[in-house]
Amino acid sequence: MGLHFIESAANDTFKTACKLASSTQGLKKEGLAFAEGLHLFESLFAHSDRFDIQMLWVPQSLLDHEDFKAMNRAPRLQAIDWLVLPDRLYSKLTRVEKPTGPGVFFRVPEEATALNPNQDVVLLDGVQDPGNTGTLIRTAVAAGITQVVIADGGAWAWGDKVLRAAMGGHVAAHFFSTKTLLNTLEKKALPIRTTALQPNSASLFDCDLRAPGVWVFGSEGQGVSPFWLSRATECIRIPQSPLIESLNVAVSSAVCLYEQVRQRG
Repeated sequence: MGLHFIESAANDTFKTACKLASSTQGLKKEGLAFAEGLHLFESLFAHSDRFDIQMLWVPQSLLDHEDFKAMNRAPRLQAIDWLVLPDRLYSKLTRVEKPTGPGVFFRVPEEATALNPNQDVVLLDGVQDPGNTGTLIRTAVAAGITQVVIADGGAWAWGDKVLRAAMGGHVAAHFFSTKTLLNTLEKKALPIRTTALQPNSASLFDCDLRAPGVWVFGSEGQGVSPFWLSRATECIRIPQSPLIESLNVAVSSAVCLYEQVRQRG
């Protein structure tokens, strides 16, 4: 392990890192993602066979954190160079209001290509809010679903806000393109379940969810797109009081996926 102390905001490496961490397009161009916080770092480090850590930024105060000191003994961690910053500088690197560190740049894994048609899939159809996207990933993994598709137009799966909201869900999830999902559906018909208020919508609690299928959760404003509504085999509504118009998409997904967990025992 090499400790490199940086004291000046004029340091070129520091300036480059700040610019990169604040730019989604810049990160995408470099094939990188940036995660902040000890929990996320622990998750990424524990799965370093999938997540290639490129750069580790550490606020000086974290060097004395007991959990962090315990991790320092790991041989793999000792092989990574640490860039240590005064806390006042570290706060300029991250967009977290109260950053704790460390900040990790890692290479984004390639999209998976071998989708298993015998396991469930969650499709985020135009979900744009990073918090909702991360929560959906976290909920899917918690419900035992690790195959995730994020359609074009949705929040980037590897954005910093998505990573924080998912709270480590990315280490278990495998991300597929819409094209891969459609190719799979051409070879094997699967139930396609949408949450939508359609004339033919059935109550969630009357639906048989025991067979593996594709859950489609639509955007915050428009709901499920016509493209997926036209392909749905089951339109599902969540029973609710007429006092409220609808549920947040992250809440809806949790209700649906845990009803599925309940049915499967």
